Amino acid sequence: MNYFDKNSPLQSLIPALRDLLTSPKAFFAELPGAAFHSNALFFASAPIFFATFISVPFYGFLLWFLLPVSWGLSLIGLWVWSRYMAWAVRTVAKGKLGNANSFQISAYAFAPMALASIPYVGIIGVLWNLYLLWTALVNRCKLSSGMALLIIGVPTIVVIASLVALSGMLIQLFPQLGQV
Repeated sequence: MNYFDKNSPLQSLIPALRDLLTSPKAFFAELPGAAFHSNALFFASAPIFFATFISVPFYGFLLWFLLPVSWGLSLIGLWVWSRYMAWAVRTVAKGKLGNANSFQISAYAFAPMALASIPYVGIIGVLWNLYLLWTALVNRCKLSSGMALLIIGVPTIVVIASLVALSGMLIQLFPQLGQV
């Protein structure tokens, strides 16, 4: 298996993506431990930059100016998710997962999110991301399928329900939003 190395990014990015996408179970099962966040941070930046550049035909050049903001917010969200996942594995599943390893798993699973900015295709990237997270928890952390689904599913459902509720409140406050 090939993994990303920040010291040789151009030589390791494509082989790591290929192995991740073609055999995710083996990829996560053999994933070496991480002591630091640096490789994962650089790897997670690639889908963010890619998503920004492929979204220009759909949303315009304004996104290039928002790249630092989207990059920062995406990495903060990824960090928060990885902290939650490490906590859930340790407390709910009684497993072992450190913060650096959790960030590494989250960063690799984040790769399909490069598709998230493409209309109607973005949902495939989101679902693929969730599948990779589940695969990592099952194959790397040795959790049962149900426990991994619980760890990933509960916050996902909470976020979706929150977005639906927020959308409903915004439509109630601003009826013209519902006429789009």
